Amino acid sequence: MSSNNIQSKRQIRKRILLGLFIPLTLIIMQACGTSNKIPEGARIIEDTPTRIIPTTTPYVTAIIPAADFLTATASALQIHEGAVRFMTYNIEGGGLEKLPLITSILQAYNPDVLAIQEANGWQLNDFEIANQAANDLGMEYISCQSASPTLDKNGNTYDVILFSKLEIKDSETYADVQNCLIRAEVATPDGGSIQVFATQINPNFDEVGCQNVENLVKVVQPFAESAAILLGDMTMPPPGIELGYPLNQVACPPLLEAAGWSFFTDVSRVDHIWTTQPMLAFQAYKLPSPNKEPLVTKNTLRTASDHSPLAVDFYFP
Repeated sequence: MSSNNIQSKRQIRKRILLGLFIPLTLIIMQACGTSNKIPEGARIIEDTPTRIIPTTTPYVTAIIPAADFLTATASALQIHEGAVRFMTYNIEGGGLEKLPLITSILQAYNPDVLAIQEANGWQLNDFEIANQAANDLGMEYISCQSASPTLDKNGNTYDVILFSKLEIKDSETYADVQNCLIRAEVATPDGGSIQVFATQINPNFDEVGCQNVENLVKVVQPFAESAAILLGDMTMPPPGIELGYPLNQVACPPLLEAAGWSFFTDVSRVDHIWTTQPMLAFQAYKLPSPNKEPLVTKNTLRTASDHSPLAVDFYFP
């Protein structure tokens, strides 16, 4: 046998052994992988009570509910390329019996930053509901458990959660603004950042007057000279609306105005969006009122909650 034939057979044996070794090595590596590995795209924020969940920054592909669920307005507005959509929504007592419906509404509005009020029970079982919502929406979140002694029929507190598809750089929660207040610095597509506040004001004005709003003002006033937005169920009328509201509520909105904040829009008068003057320098678009042109049917909104969603788009250069 020639030396060339012997050499050729040796090379063939080496290739066969190598072909068996590489897959075996990969199988062993996979089996021995550590359970502490963070999922692709996950982030850990050390100084805030955020949860470790997969996220996409800054946007995820919109999940479009069934065609018969969306209105013509939703079909036109769901995709908002170039804009950051901010949304606030009180889901009424945790919405525990209506979570699939609420999720579909959120997917229809397709927000980038979302404040949920009355997320009652969403922290139970290691944040099971909050995690599911975050995964369904492609968001990370910050949760604020209410320090108010008021409980719902299931014994849960009235909590606030701020969700975001955009990177949350840092955050804080404030229990002295009842039910809750969250502050988060959120990255914008232009490389900058803005301050986002999410809250629900406890409707106990008869007991404490404007105390919760005063505590809110102490937190938000230092940010009045920077781009910032406040999303919340304020349980008080917009500035200048007095008819039908007690004086202890009417007296509260001017406190925010005096702190350098501007009322931007509302739905049903109690759910508000406020901004600072630097925020108003950006082009903005108010989504149509759900009372007139909802993104889902009015019957769907009435079934889901006693509040309506409120959303605006801001364009960052």
